[in-house]
Amino acid sequence: MMQRDDATLAQIAAAQPGRSTWLGANAGSGKTRVLTDRVARLLLNEVDPQHILCLTYTKAAASEMQNRLFKRLGEWAMLDSNKLSAALHELGIESDLDDEALRGARRLFARAIEAPGGLKIQTIHSFCASLLRRFPLEAGVNPQFVEMEERTAQLLRAEIVEQIGAGPNAAKLTALARHHTGETLDDLTREIASRAPMFDAPRTEAGLAHALGLRPDVSRRSVEEEVFIGDEAGLLGQLVTALASGSSTDLKAAAKLRRISSLDFDALPILEDVFLTKSGKAPFTVSSRSPTKPTRTALGLTMGLIDAWMHRVQDARPKRVALQALQLSIALQDFAQVFLPAYARAKQLRGWLDFDDLILRARALLTRMWQHGCCSALMAGSTIFWWTRRRTPAQCNGRSSTASRRNLPPGKAHEMAQNALFSSSVTKSSRSIPFRAPIRANSTACSAILPSG
Repeated sequence: MMQRDDATLAQIAAAQPGRSTWLGANAGSGKTRVLTDRVARLLLNEVDPQHILCLTYTKAAASEMQNRLFKRLGEWAMLDSNKLSAALHELGIESDLDDEALRGARRLFARAIEAPGGLKIQTIHSFCASLLRRFPLEAGVNPQFVEMEERTAQLLRAEIVEQIGAGPNAAKLTALARHHTGETLDDLTREIASRAPMFDAPRTEAGLAHALGLRPDVSRRSVEEEVFIGDEAGLLGQLVTALASGSSTDLKAAAKLRRISSLDFDALPILEDVFLTKSGKAPFTVSSRSPTKPTRTALGLTMGLIDAWMHRVQDARPKRVALQALQLSIALQDFAQVFLPAYARAKQLRGWLDFDDLILRARALLTRMWQHGCCSALMAGSTIFWWTRRRTPAQCNGRSSTASRRNLPPGKAHEMAQNALFSSSVTKSSRSIPFRAPIRANSTACSAILPSG
C-alpha cells in the first residue's frame, strides 16, 4: 500500500466531495490542487460537469484552476491502465478499478470539454453577474447593466467626493477629513461602498455611544475634569525642566510635552504617549521607565504628584478613545448618508454596477428568496430552482415563477438536487457557507460544489 505523510492524508480527506470542508493553508502549499482534486473526484463519481460550480476571487486563479484540471484530465486520457490506476490511487481512490472505471476516467476530458456551457470555473464577481443577468427583475437591476472596472469605480467615487465638497453638504466632508490621515479618501470611500448595507439604518448618537460602551454622563468635559484637577500646569513645567536635563529618553519626552499648548482633552494623546507603555503584557499602563530613574530622583516629592497624574491619564484613556471613536463614527455615518445615495444614483444613471454591487445584490436576491418561506423559486427557461431550508437546491419542470410549500423525502430531494444547475451554498476555500451569509471571498481559490451523496 502506498505510504502517505500526514499532509497528503489531510489533502486527500479535504478533496472528498462528500464532505463540507474548510481549507486553510499558506500560499503555495496546495490549496488549489486540493480543490482541483475535489472536482476531479466529483467527475469520477459521475457528476455532470455542468452541475459543478467552482468560484475563485481572481481571474488569474480561475484560469490557473481550469488549466490544472484540464491538464490532469488530458493526461488521464493518454495513460495506460497501470499508470492511470496509480494516478487515481494517488488521488485517494482506494477501491479496485476495473476496465470500465478506467475507460470512464479517460472519457472525463471529453465530457468536460463537451459539457453545455463548459465547466463553470469563474470568479465570484462573474458568478454574481451571471445570476443577476438571469434574474434582473427579481434583483432590481437594469437587464443591460455594465460591470465597472475598479479604475472606473475609483474615478466615479472621486467625482462624487468633489461634488460633495462643492455642495451644501461640504461640512460633512470636512468633518470626516479631520479624522482622516491619508492623502486621498479613495480607500475610505471604497470601504464605505463595500459596506453600504451597514449604513441603511443610521444609528443615533446615543445608540453609537451605547455600542461603544459610553455612559450618558461621559463627555469631553467630564474626562478633562477627571484628569486635570488644578495643579497640572505647574507639574508639567517642573517635569519638562527635569526631563530637559536627563537622558536621551528624557529629552525625547520633553520635546513631546512641549507640543502641548493647553491642558485639555486634545492634550491627552500626547500625555498618553509619554506617560503610558505602548506594548508588553500590560499596554497603556503607567510606564516605570519614563521619566528615567535619575529624573524621578531629581523631582523628589513632586514625582508623587506627577505619578498620581499619570494614573489619572491611564484611567481616562478608555473614555478618551471611546469619545474619539464616537466622533469619528458620527462623521463617517453622516458622510456615508450623503455619499452612498449620490454614488448609487450616478451608477444607476450610467447603468453601471461595481464589484461590490454584484456581490451585495446577488446576496440580497438570494436572501429574499430564503426569507420568502420554506421554498423559494427562480425561473430559468422551463426550469425552477428551489433553495429549501435543507439548503438543497431542487429542480423540476414548470411554468410558474413561484412555488408552494412542500416536503420531499431526503432521497428524492437529493435526487432532484443532483440535477440542479446551482448549488445552495458557496464555499470559501471549500467550506459550505449558506447563501444567506455574506458572499465574500478573500482566498485565491474557492469552490461551490453539489453534494455527491
